[in-house]
Amino acid sequence: MKKGTKCFLFLAGAAVTGIYAYNKFVDSASTRKNLLSANNGSFYEWRYGNIFYTKQGSGKPILLIHDANPSSSSFEWMKLIKKLEKDHTVYTIDLLGCGRSEKPNFHYTSYIYVQMISSFVREVIKEKTDIAASNMSSSFVLMADYMDKQLFDKIILVNPIAIKDLQVVEDRKSKLKQTILNLPLIGTFVYNILYNPIHIDRGFREFYFSKPQLISSKIEDIYYEASHLGNSRGRFLLSSLMGSYMNTNIVQAVKNLDHPVYLIGSRGRKNNSAIFDEYQNLNPNFESTMLTNGSLYPQLEIPEKISAVFTNYLQK
Repeated sequence: MKKGTKCFLFLAGAAVTGIYAYNKFVDSASTRKNLLSANNGSFYEWRYGNIFYTKQGSGKPILLIHDANPSSSSFEWMKLIKKLEKDHTVYTIDLLGCGRSEKPNFHYTSYIYVQMISSFVREVIKEKTDIAASNMSSSFVLMADYMDKQLFDKIILVNPIAIKDLQVVEDRKSKLKQTILNLPLIGTFVYNILYNPIHIDRGFREFYFSKPQLISSKIEDIYYEASHLGNSRGRFLLSSLMGSYMNTNIVQAVKNLDHPVYLIGSRGRKNNSAIFDEYQNLNPNFESTMLTNGSLYPQLEIPEKISAVFTNYLQK
């Protein structure tokens, strides 16, 4: 064997070993604090994977759906649950591919989540429920309602995703990113680089919160842990997001929605007024309010304000 070939094989082997070691380190370090214990909830055995959920309080049911992001989980609603459980039976779920739920290796689509939410309401809640959803997940709720009008009563959408963003289709660049993320060793390595503590912190400072001083290390640790539970298999969800598999045209769902719908937005979120106009131009019956001092996740940043809006609307 030529000297150059031996050198190449040695370096390649060293690189593979280093990547494997780094992936194992992240897998251990990211979850060692065990901040997202499953002991306070249950699992719904759904056909595509077990779904973690919690149930607290008593009264009319409300289901809270977090954003569809590999670092998200039902923790997104934790500051709101105690305020709602006084008058409601509050259900939260970790979406498939997120948090403590299973993270199967397949293409995650809007329809998968529509099916999941619909099945959970029918088989676990077992009655018509109020529902609240955050950002990307707003599209799943609207489509679920479009397909079955017997699932929901009142619908609350917190900083819903722009309708035009849901019409973006896959291109060569996104296809390449998706292919890389789906590779067993390299894909995990790339995902671990993308979802490191610095990335999580940047997300909070640039998108999630409007006031950096309100960001706690515990919240960031929880988001970091959520993104790596299950041996960093959140990369399959990220792959589907990058490949636009979860995008869907919700125009008809919005136009034909006849349930009460309330949009809650944050003034600190870029282009929110234009996004709300998209929804209300399609359906003038959508009510809305804008909150100050918040960004993408006001339920974490300004829970008192958003709780007051929830309570006022649900009591109508």
